[in-house]
Amino acid sequence: MRRTARWGLGALLTAGFGPATAEPPCTGPAAWAAFERTLRAYYAYLERPELDVAAVLAQARDPVAAAQGDAAVRAALLRATYAFADPHLLVGPIADDGLNVFPTSSDLVVAARAEAFIVTQVRAGSPAAQAGVRPGWQVTAVDGQPLAQAVAALHAGVVARPSPAQRDYAASLLVNGRRAGERRLTFQVGDQPRTLTLGNPRDFAKAVQQRPPVTLTRVGDSAVLRFENSLGDRATIAAFDAALKGALDARALVIDLRNTPSGGNTDVARAVIGHFIDRERPYQRHRIPGVERETTVPRVFVEWVAPRAPRFTGPVAVLGGPWTGSMGEGLVIGLHAAAGARTFAPDMGDLLGALHRFPLGICGATVELGAEHLSHVDGTPREAYVADVPLEFGDLNPAGEDAALAAALAWLAQQAR
Repeated sequence: MRRTARWGLGALLTAGFGPATAEPPCTGPAAWAAFERTLRAYYAYLERPELDVAAVLAQARDPVAAAQGDAAVRAALLRATYAFADPHLLVGPIADDGLNVFPTSSDLVVAARAEAFIVTQVRAGSPAAQAGVRPGWQVTAVDGQPLAQAVAALHAGVVARPSPAQRDYAASLLVNGRRAGERRLTFQVGDQPRTLTLGNPRDFAKAVQQRPPVTLTRVGDSAVLRFENSLGDRATIAAFDAALKGALDARALVIDLRNTPSGGNTDVARAVIGHFIDRERPYQRHRIPGVERETTVPRVFVEWVAPRAPRFTGPVAVLGGPWTGSMGEGLVIGLHAAAGARTFAPDMGDLLGALHRFPLGICGATVELGAEHLSHVDGTPREAYVADVPLEFGDLNPAGEDAALAAALAWLAQQAR
C-alpha cells in the first residue's frame, strides 16, 4: 500500500514538502541530511529493540556523503536502507543493476545457520521452483562470489557487526539477483555442489500481474480462493465478489494469501472481510508515531469493517507465507480478528507498517517507509503475529509439496465431523 502521508505542516516542512521549488544541487551530505530528517519525522519503527537505529544512522552516513552524482547518491542511500532489514524501507528510483525489491521480485528466502546460508522458503511456480530448488539447500555463491563475501560487501561501511536478521535479509536480497538479467547460484545439495542459472524473479513478478486477480478452485467439498498479488487493485473487489458467489455452495473455504507480496489497500481488505461477518467489527489497529513526535499527542485508532453480501457462513481457513506482505499480512490478521478465521502460516513477509512515499527533494530521490505502526486488534504487532497453526514452509516443502494447503484442508475436513 503506497501513499503520500500529509498529517502536519511542521513535519511536512521538515521533510522538504511545502511550496514547489527546484531541487538544490545533488550532494551526498545534503541528500543524507534530507533522508535522515524524513526518517526521524515519519518512520514508525525508529524504536526497535532488535536494532540500534542511532548506530545504523551514524555508521551509514559516511558512504552516502562520499557519493557523487544523482545515481550514485541514490544507490548509496538504498544500500543504507538495507541495514534496517525492513523491506518497506527503500530509496528509489532503483537502477537496473540494483538488487531486486524483496519480497515482490523474489523467489527465495535464505537464513544464516551457523556459517552456512540455507534456503528456507521457495516461491511456488517461480524460476527457482521450476529449476528444482528446495528448502534445505545451502547457497554457497552468487554469480561466482561466495555468498558470505557478498553479504559482507553489502554491509561494508554501513553495518559494523551485522545481526542475524541483517545477515539473513542481505543474503535473501543477494540470492534474488539484480533487477535486470539472470543470476547464477551455486548450491551444496547433500555432498554435491550444483550451479544453476535462474531466470529473474522480477520477470516472474510481472507475469503474476497478468493473472486474473482471484482464482477459484475446488478440492472436494471445499473451495480455494487465491489472490494473485492483486490486493492493490480495486477491481479485485468485484473479482472476489464474483468468485465468492461461485463458491457459496462449498461447505468450507480456503482464502489463499500466499501470493500477495506487494501488499495492497484497505478498501480491498475490508471488502473481503465484510463477506464473513454479520455486524461491524474491528480488524486492525493503527498508531502514527510521527504525529506524536511532532505534537506530543499520540494518534491511535482502530479500523472497522462492515458486513457485505453475500455472507459465507461455513468454516474459513486462511493461508499466509513469506510472500504474504503488508496488506496481505493485514488481511490475514483481519480475517482472524474480525471473522474468526483459522490462520495457517510460517513467518510472513514482516513488512513494517503502512507504506508511504516521500519525495526527498534532492538527487531525484524518493523514500518509501512504514509511517504507521499496524497491529492486530489485540495489540500484537502485525510483524509479530503468529498463526493459529504455525507452519515451517509457506509454499513448497523439501519434497516440493504444498503441505500448507494440505494442512488447511485437513483442518476443514475435521470441522465436518
